[in-house]
Amino acid sequence: MPTKTPVAKADTLIKPKLEESYDPQSLIALVPIHTDQTVADVGSGPGWLSIPLAKYLYGGKLYAVDIQEGMLEKLAERAAAFRMYNVETVLSKESTIPLDDELLDGLVLSGTLNEATRAKSLFKESARLLKPQGWLAVVEWLPADGEPDFGPPAKQRISMDSVVEMGLGLGLSRVRSRQIGPAHYVVVFKK
Repeated sequence: MPTKTPVAKADTLIKPKLEESYDPQSLIALVPIHTDQTVADVGSGPGWLSIPLAKYLYGGKLYAVDIQEGMLEKLAERAAAFRMYNVETVLSKESTIPLDDELLDGLVLSGTLNEATRAKSLFKESARLLKPQGWLAVVEWLPADGEPDFGPPAKQRISMDSVVEMGLGLGLSRVRSRQIGPAHYVVVFKK
């Protein structure tokens, strides 16, 4: 069963080591995001990616979605400290996100599918939230030979091919895919 990052480790998620992360700006450069869009960061944790996304969306809105209330509380504190008034936290169930159909221009699943008990269900739920022509970016850990020194265990990691297959199976179109940072890849889809 996949493991969730405990709230007690939230600070390590906010300031990850270089080899354990990627530059949020490199993700922003790869997705068709505009400053006035409505976007969700699903599996936001304490907001490592949510805060940079919200800064970029200065004329839009960011929904920070997580299943752990403690993570959302930490994110809300950080957003308030940065005066990010366009961030709304949303407590969800693992594969049920309490937002309306076709609400979002874009959605990011960053390091989320590998922690999901039912990754396909979460992917399908995420696609439901997208407007027609909306975009979805999946960032996951590169597969590892043997047990990695950091990140999720090798058996929890999802291959890029599996992510592409899930997206295409939902009727999404792949826009691009590539390695992003030393230990991650990204696949960008369009509805």
